[in-house]
This record gives sequence, structure tokens and C-alpha cells, in this order.
Amino acid sequence: MSNQSELKRVLVPLATVALLIALGGLLWVLAEVVLMLFLGILLAIVLRFAAGSVEKYTPIPHPWSLGLVIVALLVVVVTSGILLVPEVIAQFEELVVQVQIANEQLLEFLDGAPFGDDLVPDFFDNPAGLPPVRRVLGNLTNTFVQGFGILANVLFISFTSLFLAVSPNRYRDGLIRLVPPSGRQRAREVISHVISGLKSWLVGRVLSMVLLAVIMSVGLTLMGVPLALALGVLTGLLEFIPVVGPLLSAVPAILMGFTVSPMKAVYVALFYLIIQQLEGNVITPVVQMKTASLPPVITLTAVVAMGILFGPLGVLTATPLAVVILIVVKELYIDDVLERRHASR
Repeated sequence: MSNQSELKRVLVPLATVALLIALGGLLWVLAEVVLMLFLGILLAIVLRFAAGSVEKYTPIPHPWSLGLVIVALLVVVVTSGILLVPEVIAQFEELVVQVQIANEQLLEFLDGAPFGDDLVPDFFDNPAGLPPVRRVLGNLTNTFVQGFGILANVLFISFTSLFLAVSPNRYRDGLIRLVPPSGRQRAREVISHVISGLKSWLVGRVLSMVLLAVIMSVGLTLMGVPLALALGVLTGLLEFIPVVGPLLSAVPAILMGFTVSPMKAVYVALFYLIIQQLEGNVITPVVQMKTASLPPVITLTAVVAMGILFGPLGVLTATPLAVVILIVVKELYIDDVLERRHASR
């Protein structure tokens, strides 16, 4: 009997480790699906937050409040599609054309400048270096396939968020049942804290995005930069991606300024630098006074690491995942292990 007990004592930890390794390998293989599921959870939190606000200030109960929110969102999307999207799309199409023109003007400017021959790549001076028709057609095919894949991913995220928002308790209770009975109450508390943290982070990001889009659109318009609305919208959208997004949004704006004059491009670059400093030191801290915030080093590390591992999808989910990890570490390790151990002494 003692031999069996000893064998069981050895095999149980080994089986647990093997199960964790197998689970980790499965999650790695299905990382893209897991990240899209996480985006669906974020969208479901947004829907539930909006529906909860409707329930709080009106007598409309759930799920009618959720249905009202979804209908309102559809109305906003359709109205925006009718009134704003054609103008924005037209500006973005013009933006693509103007960026190409600005790129050519920039190359001509560099070519005429001292040491310009060392700065301009030989590719632009060699028409034979242009890709053949077969390669272009192959790129178009790949673009179509990628576009179809993006559409499928968007549908997956949308339906996942809808199902989670309709009956969140079913999925939360199912997750809690995986925890031993003695820890289920604590698991429920941790999940509530995670949802509250993500909700606060989302509110902060949306407010920052809207404020930055308005400021950039108005500022670029006053500066006389073409396609200011499209550039402002692009800046606001890319603000969702910390650290990397603001840098990416500055490039087309500077190129558009170059279509007016080289000095205009310098002014646009300075304007973006000033606004980004204002956003980082004033707007975001004020918005995050009552919302979730992350230390800049953790934000940068999460964005770079997730981008290297999982590409654009990893960059999109890096910051909210960091929020979740920090909350879980605080609740389960700092509070439940370190603080409790210190209190017991």
C-alpha cells in the first residue's frame, strides 16, 4: 500500500506538469483564435457596459437593453456610412495618391540635395527593377485571400462578442466551475476585478482616441494640410495601439505636408510631436485618473513582444492582455500569497 501511495505521489505532479505543457502547446498553436476570442470579450464588455447604462437610467431590462444598444450602434454605423464614410473614403483614396506624389517629390528633393545619391535607393532609378505582371497578379491574389480572412475574423469576433454579451453569466459560471469549490468565491472576485479593469482601460482608450482625432483634424485643417479629416481619423484609430500607433500616424501626415512645401512637413512633424507630448503628459493622465493605467515600460514591452510573436493581432491585444496579467498577478500572487504570508507572521 505504501508503494502505491509513493507512486501516486510521484505520478500526480508529473501528470499535472505534462497536462500543463500540453495545454500550453495547444494554446500556442491556437494563439490566433485565442487572441480573437479575447477581442470578442473586449467588445462584449463594451456592449454590456452600454446595456448596463441603459438599464440604470431607464426601465428597460436585459436583454432588451442590449438589443437597444445593438440597434443604436447599427443606426450609427449606417448613418455614418451614408453621411461620413463616402467622404472619408474619398479622402483616404486621395490620401493614397497624394502620399505617392509626396514620396516622389521627397525622392526628387533628396536626389537634388548633397549626398542625395547615397540616400535614394537604386530601385527608384531602375525601371527594370519593377515587379513583373505575374508577381503583381500574385500579390493581388494574396491580398484578396488576406481580405477574406480578415472578414472571417471580424465575423468571428462580432458573433463571439454578441453571444458573450447576451448571456455573460453562463460563460463566467462555467469558467468558475473549473476551479475547486473552496476557491470559487475568490475566482469570482478576481474575474470581476479583471472585467472592471478592462472596462476602465477601454473607456480611457476611447476617450483618448476621440480627443486626439478631433485635435488632429482641427489642427491640420488650420495648418492648411490637405485631407485633414482622413489624417485625423487615422490618428485617432491608430491611437488604440500605444507607442507604435502615434509613430505610424505621423508618417502620412508629414508626407501630406511635404506636398505643400518642405517647411510645411517640418511644421506638421513639430505639431505631431507637440500633440503627442500633450497626449502623453496631459490628456492620457487626466483620462486615466479614474481609469486603468499601465506603466510605460510594461506597455512598450508588451506591444513589442506580442508584435514579434503574433504580428498585428498581437499588437492589438498586447495592452489589454497586459492589464489582465497585472490584475491577476496582483490579486492571486501579491494579495493572496505575499500579503497573506506577511500578515501571518
